[in-house]
Parts: sequence; structure tokens; C-alpha cells
Amino acid sequence: MSEVQAWGPAGLWQRSVAWSLDAVLLAVPALLLAGSRRGDWTHVVTRTEAVLEHMAGAMARAIIEGVPLPGLAIELMADGGLRSLAGALQTAVWQWAWPPVLVFVLVGAVYHVAFECSPGQGSPGKRLLGLAVCDRQGRRLRPARALGRHFAGGLSWLSLNLGHAMVAIPPEHLALHDQLSSTRVLAPAGRRLPAWGWAWLLLLALIVVAATASGMDWALETMTAALERSLYG
Repeated sequence: MSEVQAWGPAGLWQRSVAWSLDAVLLAVPALLLAGSRRGDWTHVVTRTEAVLEHMAGAMARAIIEGVPLPGLAIELMADGGLRSLAGALQTAVWQWAWPPVLVFVLVGAVYHVAFECSPGQGSPGKRLLGLAVCDRQGRRLRPARALGRHFAGGLSWLSLNLGHAMVAIPPEHLALHDQLSSTRVLAPAGRRLPAWGWAWLLLLALIVVAATASGMDWALETMTAALERSLYG
């Protein structure tokens, strides 16, 4: 990047929009693979239902015996059967999820390294917002550094996204993986997130809320039905 002075650090919302746009593209092959693994998904649903059934049975016994809620919570925490079912659910989720996640990560590595090392210095999502990735001296990344940056991003995820949230900290606005790879993401000085970017973030938030509400509604219906069976036969 020839004129670093004309650029400034990209902000959290700019980078969030750019990442999510790229993630939608990268999710296509991962979702196709996930869709082909319906048998494994069926196991996830079955194991989830087993956990909810077991919890409903414990709640029914607590209601019949007059056990207070704190006592029910203690009973569930000490329930070896519930721990076993939860472990089976965890295994089922892992068996279903790891191939699509692996595809997402590996395809993402090729995608991000190729684009960040290109003359545009950024993925399509970043370029759409005018962002560019460079080293601390403003130079285009070499493949080794770009690859290291991509996999260092895993630590930002493992930190429960605190590594990503560090972008909000001024003045440099560096994520954890930026610091580990000695890179930064720049935007033209004074450029703000456009209105369509805010609309995109709102759409994503609505999708997450709708998906969460749908999942909770299914879980509540499943547990209610199981509780009624336990109480009334």
C-alpha cells in the first residue's frame, strides 16, 4: 500500500460486515456438505430429544414429590444418566459438525490468502467496503503471513470472540489475530459504514433471533410433551 497516510484503521462494524459477507460465500460448500449428512443430523435431534425427555422426567418427579427448584437443580447436576445423555449429544453434534467446519476453515484459508496477497489486498467482502489488509509497514502480505493470520483467527474464536471485539479498542483497532500476525486492516480515512452495511447487520441479527426463537420453541414443545407424558401417562 503506497499511501498509508491516506488510510486509517478499519472499525469493528466495517470489519464485521466484511467478514459476514465472506462467510456467506464460504458457507455454501460447508452447508452443502452438512445437508448431505442428514443421518448424522438425525442423531443430533434424537440425542437432544433424549436429554429433554430425561429432564422432563426429573421435573415430573419433582412436581409429584414437592421438590423445590433449588433441589431439582442439585438433583440434575448430580444425575449420572443426564450427564451420559449430554455426552452422547455432544458426540453426535461433533460427528455432524466437524466435516463442514473443516471445509469452511480450509476453503477459507485458500480464499483469504489468495485475496489478501492479491493487488486488491483483501477478500471480496473487504473490497466491497474499500478495506485492505497489510503488514505493519503497509505492505501487501506474503502468503506465509496471510496464512498465519487466517489460522491465528482461530484464537480470536476460541477466546469467545473477545479477540474479535478487541477491534473496538482505539487507536489501532487491532484484533487478536492482527496482533499475532503483525497485520492490520485499513479503510480510507474518514470512510464510514454505508447504510446498506447497517441494513445487512440488522438482517443478520434478525436471522439469529428467529433461528434462536425457533430452536427454543421446538425445545419447549418437546419438553412440554415429555412432561405431560410423565405426569399423565
